Order: sequence, then C-alpha cells, then structure tokens
Amino acid sequence: MTTGVTRDRSVFLRSFLRDWRTIGSVTPSSQYLVRAMLDGVDFERARRIVEYGPGTGVFTTEIMRRLAPDGQLLTLDTEAHFIDALRERLPDPRLVAVRGSAARIERHVAALGWRGADVIISGIPYTAMPPDLRVEILRASARALAPGGLFTAYQYSPYIRPLLGQLFGRVETRWVPRNLPPAFFFACRN
Repeated sequence: MTTGVTRDRSVFLRSFLRDWRTIGSVTPSSQYLVRAMLDGVDFERARRIVEYGPGTGVFTTEIMRRLAPDGQLLTLDTEAHFIDALRERLPDPRLVAVRGSAARIERHVAALGWRGADVIISGIPYTAMPPDLRVEILRASARALAPGGLFTAYQYSPYIRPLLGQLFGRVETRWVPRNLPPAFFFACRN
C-alpha cells in the first residue's frame, strides 16, 4: 500500500525527470525547511499570501494551517497536475490554485483585487531557468509586494543572493542542512 508521503515523492520524482528545469528537486521539501521559512512569516498580520511552485503541497498545507480565517493563499504552478492535486487535497475557499507563471504575478494579484501581496513564498528553481526569466520573475515579485511585504525563496545554492540584494532593500540568508538536498533560504523585504 502506498502512503501519501511515498506517493508525493513518486509524483515529484516523475515530474522532475520529465522537466527538471521547472521542478528543481527530486523530492519535496523537508518539514525543517518548511518550518524555517514559515516561522519568519507574521501570520497574525499577513492576509494575502502567494506561493510559487507549490508542487505536492508541503508548504501549502502548512500555510493553510497557519492562515487567518479571513486570509487568502494564491498558489501558482506551471504544472497542471500539481494544481489539480492541490485543489482536490485542500478544498478550502481561502485557497486559489492557479496554473500560471510567476512572471505574471502582478496580473494574478490584480485579478484577486489585491493591492499587493503581504508575503510571497517561492519554491521555484531560479538557477535552472534562463537568466532573463529569473530576473523577470524576481522584478515582478518585488513590484507585486505590498509596502513592507516579505519575499522568501529557497534554493540549493546562494547564487541568486546578489540579484535579490539589488531588487530588495534587505536580504537575510539562512542555511537549512536538514533538507534533501540542503537548502539556502532568503528572506527579503522591500
């Protein structure tokens, strides 16, 4: 019998093998990485949260658990099967799961009537994508944040830190060794 965790890992691995440039990892994020990134989010105040690359929903599930009753989570993924699985697994009216590109974040935020996102949590592989797309997504993300908003991203190398420093006022970097592979995460404020 296949457990949920085993099934998620299998789906993730198959997706990675099919298109490693958009998936970026062979396995979902660990709870240590999820906790490290989400503990820096002020869920008492954040009402409009965006997640890029939700995959099998490891971050999404925990965000929904912490999200205020009047909050809203917009998840964006280019893989339709991940979006469909999220909608099925988390039938919550606060969750808006959309198949789309993070490069179009400003349009997605406007379509929801938001003036900006309080928090953007990114799990997409910036180092595996073309440089112009990487810059386009990060610039659009900086513009889509509400004043004082938080942009967080995890990566498997510190490669994007200089670019984040150019686009955001403050960048804090942490390393999370208890993840496969170990990850860096960046917390950026505008």
